Amino acid sequence: MNQVTVSKDFKQKATKAILSVILFVISYIILIAMAVALTVACAYAGFYIIVSGRHGITFMLGIGVISLGLLVLFFLLKFVVSSSKANRDDLIEITREEEPKIFALIEDIVEQTGTQFPKHVYLTPDVNAAVFYNSGFWSMFLPVRKNLMIGIGLMNTTTVDEFKGILAHEFGHFSQRSMKVGSYVHNVNRIIHNMLFENNGYSNAISRWASISGFFAIFVAIGVKVVTGIQWVLKQVYHVLNINYLALSREMEFHADEVAANVTGSQALVTSLLRAGLSDSAYNSVLNFYGEKIRDNRKPVNIYPQQHIVMERVIHNLQLPVKHGLPHVTISDIKKLNKSKLEFDDQWSSHPSDADRVARLNSLNIIKPDTDNANALTLFTDKEATQQMVTEKLFSKVYYSGNTTTHTEEHFRNEYNEDVERYTFNKKYNGFYDELNLGIVALESLAGEEHVTEEELFSENSISNVNECIGLEGDIAVLNQIAAGGTMVKTYDYDGNRYKAKDTKTLLETLNIKLTDYRNSITANETKIFGYYYHLAVKQGKQEEYKNKYEAYLKIMQDSDVLAKTLEPLHDATAFLNTSNEADTIPAKMQRLYNCEKPYKEAVRQMAEKPFYEHVNINSKDAFEKYLSQEWVYFEYDMFNEAALTVFFNSLNHFSAALSNMQFAAKKDFLDFQASLSPATVAKTDSAVV
Repeated sequence: MNQVTVSKDFKQKATKAILSVILFVISYIILIAMAVALTVACAYAGFYIIVSGRHGITFMLGIGVISLGLLVLFFLLKFVVSSSKANRDDLIEITREEEPKIFALIEDIVEQTGTQFPKHVYLTPDVNAAVFYNSGFWSMFLPVRKNLMIGIGLMNTTTVDEFKGILAHEFGHFSQRSMKVGSYVHNVNRIIHNMLFENNGYSNAISRWASISGFFAIFVAIGVKVVTGIQWVLKQVYHVLNINYLALSREMEFHADEVAANVTGSQALVTSLLRAGLSDSAYNSVLNFYGEKIRDNRKPVNIYPQQHIVMERVIHNLQLPVKHGLPHVTISDIKKLNKSKLEFDDQWSSHPSDADRVARLNSLNIIKPDTDNANALTLFTDKEATQQMVTEKLFSKVYYSGNTTTHTEEHFRNEYNEDVERYTFNKKYNGFYDELNLGIVALESLAGEEHVTEEELFSENSISNVNECIGLEGDIAVLNQIAAGGTMVKTYDYDGNRYKAKDTKTLLETLNIKLTDYRNSITANETKIFGYYYHLAVKQGKQEEYKNKYEAYLKIMQDSDVLAKTLEPLHDATAFLNTSNEADTIPAKMQRLYNCEKPYKEAVRQMAEKPFYEHVNINSKDAFEKYLSQEWVYFEYDMFNEAALTVFFNSLNHFSAALSNMQFAAKKDFLDFQASLSPATVAKTDSAVV
């Protein structure tokens, strides 16, 4: 394989990352020296107190003083013996004997990229592939064998060639000398993060020590204050290290892409990269679907044909071309789905944007003539058995209340398509109402729109106005935060032009004028739409039904706003549950929660009596029914009732979604009726009258 050239940006970012590591090491050594000095001082002081007093109180006091220094020193040294181990409970290991084709493919990649063969190869159910390893202090200095994790959801939606490119990218991070520095900095970064933010074991240890004696508790409290100060210092240094590491990480992605392109060619990476979001969305749609089937004790034997069924639907809806049995997604397809025109240089992102990666891969233009466009799952000895095994593992941790029944691929196709139809508006609207609420009009005052057609009312220009308006509303909301100084953004791109944060107010003035124009245009078109259909309803003698359905929609929207407002006080009233609290402050906070809960509980009761409640998800209804079944007590006998709090928060999690379901049902009911008012029906009625 060709040697990957180290770019100037890579060298600069690698240098900055290494310098920030050195800064951390210097800071850490200074803190260690101070901690050692504190420990020695505490040891002398503690020993002096014990020797001079020679009775129980002074002995305990002396031990407490000694422990103060040791607690601080232990915090700074604990990460030397700690390690981060990946949880492998959900993984399925495969061997060379079981899957010779998979291992032969990996062998070829390892040879071309100049890396070690993975220690273990695991299968996971999702759309993913990753190289991982256990990390600790000593892994910075000693070689560590990597493990490979392969997602069946990924293989199900890639060709062999694309899959090979994805694995080559993962191994590319650990190939060639130019990548070593990135791997080193990544490891250091993770270790530092663990030391600063993952301290459960340390917290438990000092809590146990403090519980032995009130004397010890005093010095533990002092030690915690000192440790908090140390953490503050280290976090400032870590902030610098992390920003520099993330900048390097983005360059590493480009380099790993180039390594992979040398293995399989540029296009294999491009096509799989652009399809990945669609593959992951389809996989999650299948999981969500079967989440609704838990209550009915129905589960699949193999979810991966279902992933393809969802993708087929997306292909149809987005009119995507199909190559090798898979959707062919382009950058322009992705841009159509993204209505925003804002772009940021995201310093907190570990990956460059897909658009940047695709542009870099295309510029490399590495062409490999030998391609294998078969589905990647054909690499398995028995792909059906493998899919079933992974599916069984995935669903093994799901609790079913009774004996399960098999939900087949055909069951899924029928029910999924029914669900899609249930949540899709009539095609004649051309997507006009997909993200647009119905406007408010006085129906009787509308003039008849007899000289327009449905094609004109829902033309591509009309749809474009709606999409532009929605995109503008989102962008203006973000720009308002920037203008108010609520972000750290200094520069950004809007619609291809570069702006500084200080220029945002001027840009907002222009965009708000545009937004008003789009809204006026949409309102004018909606007035025509209502006029067109209302007068069709009048001609067919259905004006009262038209009015009733429209008013039912307006009523549910109004009621939903009222009900939703009961959530606002609860956000503040429950915030204390996520923090540590002094015991004597909890009763007052709980009383405030109970007071705020009363209108919310009444809102849950009222919601069940509203029209369209039958369209609420069955899991939401179950959550509300359990919540209303009794008066839950969340704190008693100086303890939180976790079971009661789970019921409460479960109802909160379902509340907004339930309101959305009801709003959608009312909107669809009206739009479906409106779509049924066909001009052809009017013509037949007029003919019959004549």
